[in-house]
Amino acid sequence: MSSAPVAALVVLLTLAAVLVTSGVAKVRDRRATRDAFDALRVPAVVPADALAPALPGCEIALGVLLLVAPGGWLVPVAAATVALMLAYTWVVARALGFDEPVTCSCFGSLGRHAVDRLTLVRNVLLCLLAATALWLALDGGSAPSAVRDVDPGGWWALLATAAAAAVAVLVTGGGASTPVADEDLLDYERQATPYGALTLHNGTTASLAELTATQARLLVVLNPGCGPCVRVAERLDDWAAALHPAVGVVAVHPDESSARAQSLHSPQLAAWEPELNIRRVFSVGTPSAVLLGADGFLAGGPVAGETSVTAFVAEVLDAVAEQPSPAE
Repeated sequence: MSSAPVAALVVLLTLAAVLVTSGVAKVRDRRATRDAFDALRVPAVVPADALAPALPGCEIALGVLLLVAPGGWLVPVAAATVALMLAYTWVVARALGFDEPVTCSCFGSLGRHAVDRLTLVRNVLLCLLAATALWLALDGGSAPSAVRDVDPGGWWALLATAAAAAVAVLVTGGGASTPVADEDLLDYERQATPYGALTLHNGTTASLAELTATQARLLVVLNPGCGPCVRVAERLDDWAAALHPAVGVVAVHPDESSARAQSLHSPQLAAWEPELNIRRVFSVGTPSAVLLGADGFLAGGPVAGETSVTAFVAEVLDAVAEQPSPAE
């Protein structure tokens, strides 16, 4: 490693930055970390209730030790990092085979997103970096020894690498979109309701246009085994009662078995979507919500995430409360 101290430092610094960032984000959103175990269907042999709270501290400790461990001490640290990255990659690869999309919190509140092939590619790359760190450690290297071996030109190379990484983060992560739920519903830019179909609790199938022919509908998209979905589902009956009769609430499940098996809300609210067409046409994860107007246009959303859905429904409730009653 002494012949390439800059490369060694780039590898170790990158891994450390990823681990520490992930750990800190998980500390800030511990509930999302626990929810990820359910969403990713981590096998029951893994003690999720004990591991989820400990995972952030382990990640932070590994990140710090990658930078400070001397000589041979880096070997077990790098080996543990390889094992962790391989475990993450296996869980993600397994989730890609599920029938419905999965939302995880791999980076706590910073990384709550749908698991897809890009997620798998990212994890594979992290596995390769971890394996490189282990090879460097077995070769007798470490971050402290690499720092001693870096010449002035190497420090400029490290500075350029850091600047390039910062620019990449700003370009790819600095443009987060603002959910529609943060806007006044009266200012919402109306779009025609797209085609979609649902099978209702009584077994009949209806298009979104048919569903909204006589009443506005609030579609709430859910997944089984999703912690935020469970908490949203527990509130659906209250929301339905408060919105009636202006808006009807529909709980959209991925398939009939999950819709029939749910026990968190009234069976009359349950529906399922053939071939996941609703979440595909609106490009949403779970939980998510969209308000369909009775005039054939979208009236709000879609929004995704437990906090955004809750805030969105609160805005819909306020808007409904402001409408005059038929007697007025």
